[in-house]
Amino acid sequence: MNNETIYTIDVLTLDEPLYIVGCGVRVKHGTPECFPSINALIDNFNKNCMASKIPNKSQPYRRFGICVDHVMYDDIIEFTYLTGVQVKTPLSESQRPATTILHEVPAGTYARIQVTAPNEDIAMSTSYMKLAQWIEESTEWEQAPGNECEVYPKEDTDSIMELWRPIRNKGNA
Repeated sequence: MNNETIYTIDVLTLDEPLYIVGCGVRVKHGTPECFPSINALIDNFNKNCMASKIPNKSQPYRRFGICVDHVMYDDIIEFTYLTGVQVKTPLSESQRPATTILHEVPAGTYARIQVTAPNEDIAMSTSYMKLAQWIEESTEWEQAPGNECEVYPKEDTDSIMELWRPIRNKGNA
């Protein structure tokens, strides 16, 4: 096994929105149950073969992890973590498996880091740290409002991932 972590950062433009169908869990960031709840959601999604039950999936396969519906309470951020797969077109509630939700990733400009690491923890920490640093040091781009997306292009590993963060040109703020 290769113990090297490799990453590249670029700017991604989505000309059209993407549609994600999956399952969500409401969590409070920084609490002891936050990451175990997210991991249980992902394990449940994978073990119950939810992706195979979702019609009209896009090819190639991409699983997303998206934090949505942020609410700030004192020093704690509460949000819904959604894990799901990209579909070709929006699916109505009657077209989706029960308990799944539809989320739209808006068209726009995103900073994207692509990481291959020895394990998923290193991939995740590298993605968040290096992309935040790139945006902070950029003379051209700044973070824009919107949800960041974790993207997992392989069904069998999370050690290969992308992180997309909405950005805008500093001159357009």
